[in-house]
Amino acid sequence: FVAIQTWGYSMLEPFVPGDWSPDALVCITEGGLPDEAVAEVARLDGIRPSRCLPVAVEQPKLAEDITGSSERQSVARQDTVVMMGVEPEAALAGSDPVLNLGFVEGSRDEAIEAMRTRRGCIVPDHFARTAGLAIGDSFRVLSPEAPDTPVEYTVAGVVTLPGWHWMSKFSGVRRRDARAAATIFASRDDVRRDFGLEKTNFIWFDLDEGADLDQVGEAIAPIAERFPGEKQPVNQQGKWDFAARMYGRMVRITTPEMATERIDSRADSMIWSMCHLPLITLLVTSLGVVNAVLASVRARRWEMGVLRAVGVTRFGLARMVLAESILIGLVACVLSLGFGLTAGWCGMGVSQYVSFFGGLAPSLVVPWKSLAIGVGATVSLCLLAGLWPAISTGRAETLRLLQVGRSAM
Repeated sequence: FVAIQTWGYSMLEPFVPGDWSPDALVCITEGGLPDEAVAEVARLDGIRPSRCLPVAVEQPKLAEDITGSSERQSVARQDTVVMMGVEPEAALAGSDPVLNLGFVEGSRDEAIEAMRTRRGCIVPDHFARTAGLAIGDSFRVLSPEAPDTPVEYTVAGVVTLPGWHWMSKFSGVRRRDARAAATIFASRDDVRRDFGLEKTNFIWFDLDEGADLDQVGEAIAPIAERFPGEKQPVNQQGKWDFAARMYGRMVRITTPEMATERIDSRADSMIWSMCHLPLITLLVTSLGVVNAVLASVRARRWEMGVLRAVGVTRFGLARMVLAESILIGLVACVLSLGFGLTAGWCGMGVSQYVSFFGGLAPSLVVPWKSLAIGVGATVSLCLLAGLWPAISTGRAETLRLLQVGRSAM
């Protein structure tokens, strides 16, 4: 139980959206907005104009197999990436940037300058690790509309990007394929030029304090419907009803909270389903606790008779037996925690190399609330298992305990 809980929630941790993402990501599923309409969206009530960020999005294939996806595919080893073009200063500058990215290599100012002038891009740490990229290295991607003309980007920064996977899964940014190796940030001008994106189909924004997302979504819908056009390409998950909301027929909004809620509900059901067998096993082994306590009581009946003879009450004797049962449960919990945490940590490490979900370098997460349920169940079952031996011992007469115990010696 401890191993499953620890391993499961540790593997889940990289998929939970972090605080780097703005409050909401709007996807215009048909047509697209010209620049003046984007400015109109930024002026809507409920949206903070200074934190409204138009995004140019495409999902090109990698020109070379730098992730090793042809050998073995995983979450981090795919042949496509999601390119998100943003205005470097608007997205990253200032003490409280719209994209609050945590840099592990390079700096924010250097990345902004490289994105503005040298076709620089910011990549997540798992992608840099998988592809063997460092600051200054370049890689090439193929435009879906012009696959014979690769375009090159240079790594200007490496960041942590927890939750990018599920944020991209439901928001519609995976335009060409169901899976992607990473979300990569580059200059909006470069992305629009490289992939022929004339209109804007994605907008990131923060809400005003107390603003209602539904009202904002309903206000964006008529603006989008003024500019109809072809349906935008999108992966199947980008059409699902959960983890996002539709406003009208053209506006889809995803928030980190929606993605987190979906992840938590799905993960909790799967992890706890795997825990059914250990809990059933715990129930069965409680019979062994009954036998152990009964055997201990039988072996010490003469001593218990002596205790009764010198003044120990029936209730005191019963409490002693119950304490022994609880002690068995506590020892089992300590041993299980030690073994389970070690096994969960080892399983997390092994999954990096054999699991489809490996490659994201999760950190050890100990779900104490879930483990407390298991500890409580163990101690409770041991307490219940000791009830009958405690009651039968407490009801026994002193002389009977002495006689039976003496004859057994």
